[in-house]
Amino acid sequence: MAKDLNNTAFTIRVLSMTNDFHRAETAQRDIWDIEDNTEIVPKDLMLIAQKSGGLALGAFNESNEMIGLLFGFLGRADDGHWKHCSHMMGVLPVYRHAGIGEALKLHQRKFVLDQGIDLITWTVNPLEGVNASLNFGKLGVVCRHYYRNFYGDMADGLNRGLPSDRFEVEWWINNRRVEKRLQGQATRVRLADVQQAGAHLINSTVTESGMRLPQDIHKTDASVLLLEVPADFQAVKMSSIKNALAWNEHTRAAFESCFQNGYVVSEFISETGVGERRNFFVLQRDLSAILDKG
Repeated sequence: MAKDLNNTAFTIRVLSMTNDFHRAETAQRDIWDIEDNTEIVPKDLMLIAQKSGGLALGAFNESNEMIGLLFGFLGRADDGHWKHCSHMMGVLPVYRHAGIGEALKLHQRKFVLDQGIDLITWTVNPLEGVNASLNFGKLGVVCRHYYRNFYGDMADGLNRGLPSDRFEVEWWINNRRVEKRLQGQATRVRLADVQQAGAHLINSTVTESGMRLPQDIHKTDASVLLLEVPADFQAVKMSSIKNALAWNEHTRAAFESCFQNGYVVSEFISETGVGERRNFFVLQRDLSAILDKG
């Protein structure tokens, strides 16, 4: 049984009993505040996918309550490369920031490596900073694909009222870059260092009524770019759905332009300065160089 820094004890195991998959349905409702049953991944699909090379994991507390889950299945990349498609991973709100999400991903990595596969992909909302910090900062993913309204209209509490725009991130799990992140050998990228190295900030923002809002997008062909995103997107949404939609449209245009011009999202920076937290993505050209550099 593992424990995080806050002394939260939990175990992770592959789901095997029918009751486990029933519990996974319930956990989805609680994690994502889902009211529409059509948004739930059903137990039968999780079960048969796992028996066919996929993976369904649960995280359990000391009372054997399911507090987190992960589900993925086999797939192929556009170039025919075998990969593992990680469809969902979540943790109950009260247990977030306890290292459970990272532990689930590490179990997934070992499972997929044992299958002889070196790539895991999943979709993520680029405006959710906590997810970006885990994915880019700790796990070492990269991204070069942006999809508009990928899942259509969604009825859960996190996504209701917004288009489901998503990154598709790539986790090259056998790459030295990833190994260094997981072993704690990689130094977190700092905003000042990236700026000193010549990175260009491609969007401008303005603060209105205490809320940072998007303004303009600037064209550049610099080798390294910075793109600002909200520090707390859910807070923006709760304050004003209009402002949340403005951020979505703004970053959609910026990311699509960058990807069309050969840039890859390689890092995520979240720093507090002058009483305000600000979040930035770092984009660079040449995926192979990013992976080889580590």
